[in-house]
Amino acid sequence: MPAPSPVPTVILTRPQGQNGVLGQALAARGWRVLDLPALCLTPQEGAAPDPADFDLVVFVSGNAVRVFLDKWRATGGPGWSWPAHCAAAVVGPASARALREHPAFGAAPRLLQPPADSPQFDSEALWAVLSAQAPPARALIVRGGHGDQGSGRNWLAARLRESGTALTVYAAYRRRPQAWTPAQIESLRTLARQGQPATWLLTSAEGVDAIRAQLAPHGLLAWWADCRLIATHPRIARHLISVVAQAAHGRGGPPMLQTCAPRDEEILAAIESVS
Repeated sequence: MPAPSPVPTVILTRPQGQNGVLGQALAARGWRVLDLPALCLTPQEGAAPDPADFDLVVFVSGNAVRVFLDKWRATGGPGWSWPAHCAAAVVGPASARALREHPAFGAAPRLLQPPADSPQFDSEALWAVLSAQAPPARALIVRGGHGDQGSGRNWLAARLRESGTALTVYAAYRRRPQAWTPAQIESLRTLARQGQPATWLLTSAEGVDAIRAQLAPHGLLAWWADCRLIATHPRIARHLISVVAQAAHGRGGPPMLQTCAPRDEEILAAIESVS
């Protein structure tokens, strides 16, 4: 009688607290889910800028939304709400959902974002929406610091400044590598010893680098190079190809790499498509 097939393993690397719904959906479909955040988020000290001082606030991620609004609302108490004259803008549906669900924003009507059928959710897609309107006199970009200042964020800032907008850039938090526990590392070593590839979700280039740094001292890079990898943006996928090729000593990129939009439903479909 043949041995039963091993339970497929998926490794979710988004920051702590952001994998719950997706992890539950995967577990219900028979996946073994490892929640291994690649990065930890530390809010910056000090008060956040007041959206009332701007005509437009651009959030580059759901993390930027949550950290900024939590800090801003803490300044004035639970009665504070989003100023009616200020529009908010996001690059994708996950950030839009984070805004709508936050009590400091709620039903505020002016939310700008790429259309639902946009082929990509990034700075270029958002600029196509913003550039179709009169430029704001004053704008704020909310993002992370140290490693969250990717080319897309800088590109969008340059476009706004070129349009004549007085721009402020605010780093709401810092991102640092998350240290995995010995037990978490051992769970990966066990998969490698058993010759079982896992499916990894990668959502930032900095997260890719942090994962590589954690795997290298334990001799797990060759195993990682043979795993199935899912990236939530083509830029991340291109970085993955380069990093994995180095990890595999020039053998080439990952054998199975897929790109999908950063929505849970599309991530779920992409993970299941490679099982």
